Amino acid sequence: MALFTQLMGSGRPDLVFLHGLFGRGKNWAGIARSLAEDEHTSVLFDLPDHGRSHWTPTFDYVQLADEVADELNLHLGSAASVNLVGHSMGGKVAMLIALRHPQLVRRLVVVDIAPDVSDQVRSSVPLVKAMRELDLEHLTNRVEADQALARDVDDPAVRQFLLQNLKLDRTPGLR
Repeated sequence: MALFTQLMGSGRPDLVFLHGLFGRGKNWAGIARSLAEDEHTSVLFDLPDHGRSHWTPTFDYVQLADEVADELNLHLGSAASVNLVGHSMGGKVAMLIALRHPQLVRRLVVVDIAPDVSDQVRSSVPLVKAMRELDLEHLTNRVEADQALARDVDDPAVRQFLLQNLKLDRTPGLR
């Protein structure tokens, strides 16, 4: 299944941005717009389980990296060679792309993550737990989800960031 991407600028993309955990491609839009003024074209990815991309039954960094590589090969062809920028979780994905698909990566920029388990990853565990405890079958709107999440996440800005990936499904409940 194709990943959701957004093209910023015109011409052949030379930059690819991968967001962090709980983020989405548009988190990079401001930077990509500025780079477009200097004639750089960027692709902003929504990684699986984020934004407008598909949802998966399991989480696997290798699978994420291979999906991004497949999309780059599909849209840019055998001459694909980009400057790859990854933040946090996207940085881990970017590192794996560079290792598994080196022909795709001209330059690699990894922001705010290390290749091992970090304190940042450990601090995300309570946020994941709080989101998993949301009763999605009975919530009918984002306000209700925000109120439920407020029991475990004090900061309204953090809650709004986490809820940006919540999708309304046409069947009962939120997704």
